[in-house]
Amino acid sequence: MYIFDFRLRPPYRSFTRLGIYAPVCNETAPQKHHGIPSRAAREKSMDLFWQEAEAAGIRKGVAIGRQVPDDMASVSNDDVHALATEYPDRIIPFGSLDVSRGISATMDELERCIELGFRGFAMEPAYCMPPRYADANALYPVYARCEKAKLPVVLTMSFFQGNLDYSDPTAVQHVANDFPGLQIVLAHGCYPWIPHVFNICLVCPNVWLLPDLYMLNPDAPGNAMYGEAMRWLDGERILFGSAYPCYNMEQAVRDVERFGFSEEHKEKFFHGNAEKLLGTDLVRG
Repeated sequence: MYIFDFRLRPPYRSFTRLGIYAPVCNETAPQKHHGIPSRAAREKSMDLFWQEAEAAGIRKGVAIGRQVPDDMASVSNDDVHALATEYPDRIIPFGSLDVSRGISATMDELERCIELGFRGFAMEPAYCMPPRYADANALYPVYARCEKAKLPVVLTMSFFQGNLDYSDPTAVQHVANDFPGLQIVLAHGCYPWIPHVFNICLVCPNVWLLPDLYMLNPDAPGNAMYGEAMRWLDGERILFGSAYPCYNMEQAVRDVERFGFSEEHKEKFFHGNAEKLLGTDLVRG
């Protein structure tokens, strides 16, 4: 089966200085009781990374940058662009934005990345200074521009993003209603706001789930509900993402089997939904 990974952070340039590489996060809590080590992550080797991807059956994926107020915890858009340029048949670049840097500067960076060929953008509203909810007014110019450009926005939302209320998907519903043409992808799947987020997906056809390790890890409380959501949503708008290096890619693919998805739902999860969101030519090309 063709497998497309929507959440990759390869051992490349500024990705390797993130906290998820020091130490490798799938060897620490809460993954350490379940994680299979990644030699590529330990050695920060792109050659080994592609070997591990091939062993997992992963053919292509999205690399998402990270802009937060702490530059040492960020991944520059230039590095993401360089990665996609070096591996054009394997990586789809998503830029990242942080309105803490000022709205004007944020919009300038968004336009620059559009010119560079980025295929989407990511934000972490709760890590802004000051922290913001997903429906904060400061983010609306970004949403409006991405809606106009037909580029999806990834919002990373979970209990790790500040106080628990910052990951409440109710704010996402406000955005989805205000920008019905904007495709919104929820990385971390708003964990632990389950089943709230599933019902928002049901009524908002422009909201997509990227639950990554909170779905994959059988030790995550409530993880089985993401499997139930596949049936609730008939497999629509739920995306496979390993969250590498927080999850070994081969193990991520293998751990999906415990949900007992139908072949139709596996096709949607592993590549079909990504094709609907990004286009078949981009995902398969």
